[in-house]
Amino acid sequence: MNGAREMMEQELMDLGVWLSDHPREARKNLKPIRSAKVLEPGVYFNRGTGMVERLFSSQHVALGHQMFRINRDPAAPVQEIQRKALEGK
Repeated sequence: MNGAREMMEQELMDLGVWLSDHPREARKNLKPIRSAKVLEPGVYFNRGTGMVERLFSSQHVALGHQMFRINRDPAAPVQEIQRKALEGK
């Protein structure tokens, strides 16, 4: 099972790189988080770091963050995350 988890994380890292290289797609397909002081659990693209992150509990965000919500379910399958990030709703 450990190998499958590593593959999923690699797929999320690759998605983060793609979204970083295509910022218009991120703005077009994903909901920006502009004024949240605390992020609810879910899957987010952090444009500042270029990473797709799964948050399983509420977290405070840094001032000036550039986050986009991909999915409200932090345990969503990688394929669903990729589809929404690349195609929108």
